[in-house]
Amino acid sequence: MKRYARKEAIYLAGEPAHTLYRLESGLVRIVELLPDGRTLTLRHVLPGDYFGEEALEGKRHRYAAEAMTDCQVQGLDPKAMPHEALHQVARNLARQMRRVQAYETHLQTGELRARIARYLLFLADTPASFRDERGLYVTVSHEEIADATASTRESVSKLLSDLRREGLLATATAGSTSWT
Repeated sequence: MKRYARKEAIYLAGEPAHTLYRLESGLVRIVELLPDGRTLTLRHVLPGDYFGEEALEGKRHRYAAEAMTDCQVQGLDPKAMPHEALHQVARNLARQMRRVQAYETHLQTGELRARIARYLLFLADTPASFRDERGLYVTVSHEEIADATASTRESVSKLLSDLRREGLLATATAGSTSWT
């Protein structure tokens, strides 16, 4: 079991993939660095999910994995896994594929304002969020929201300012967004 801090890379694109990972706690995102230097979030890994599936084929990682929150990750040798455990991995990857397909719809439909709202609602049900007596908080940067909504940081900042002005959410300087 290994711990990773928020924003820490678990693996990078192009690295040899020898280990299959299982997220025990926290939130991880799988990202692609685009030729223009932007980062695109491809999928989110939730607790209990497997990732680094390139290790099942003995390939190199096509994308990078980054901790979105402090997290704990278990590394597994796919060659040493029993048949039933590999079936569990396959079932989990199939569930993730359904989430990825829904995520693609999220990116391709609606105005940016709606995409941002859907993304914040998604994060509200993950380890990137917490609740106290004052409200629900999501720890995410403007840049991470832009990466996840196929947008720019500037556009996200403007829309979050509009939502804040309309009283729909509050933003904190530490990167948390909350709404009531």
